[in-house]
Amino acid sequence: MRARACAALVLTALLAACEGWFGGEEAARIPLQPVAGGGFEPVRILLRPQMNAVAFDFTANFAWGRRGEAGRWDRYRATLSAGGRMVQTAEFSVNSPEPEDSAGSRSPPPNSLRQLLFVVDLRAEDEYELAILPLQPPTVTLEAPQIVVRINVPAGRP
Repeated sequence: MRARACAALVLTALLAACEGWFGGEEAARIPLQPVAGGGFEPVRILLRPQMNAVAFDFTANFAWGRRGEAGRWDRYRATLSAGGRMVQTAEFSVNSPEPEDSAGSRSPPPNSLRQLLFVVDLRAEDEYELAILPLQPPTVTLEAPQIVVRINVPAGRP
C-alpha cells in the first residue's frame, strides 16, 4: 500500500513537471515533407501575439526493423523566421533506440519521439517559417515526422 502511495506521488510530480513541456492548447499538427540530403521542407504558419507563449515540438516514429541504425544519432537545427529575420533557433538530436535485447532493460525501446524545439513569445502577427536542416548527413530513418504547434503555453514552461 505504501509503495502505491509513493508511486502515485511520483507520478503526480512527474505530470506536474511535464505541464510546461506539453501544456497549452494544440493549435496545429503539420506533417513534414523530407527533402533530398536530409532535413524537411520549411513550413509556414500564421501566428499572433495573442497565442503567446507558442511552443514547437518535433514528433516522429522510428522505422521498424532498422537494427543497423541502433545507437546512431543525428543532429538538426530548427530555425523560426518571419519576414526574412530569424526569430529563434535551436539544435536538437535524434537518437535511434537500442534494440531491446542489447539494452539489457525490461522495457522495450521507444518507437517514437517527441522533442521540444523551443518556446517563443511573438511580438507581431506574421506568417512564420519553420525550417529544420540536418547538421550532418542523417543516419536515422524517421517516419511520419510532424511539427506540433502549441499555443498559450503556461508561464512555467521550460
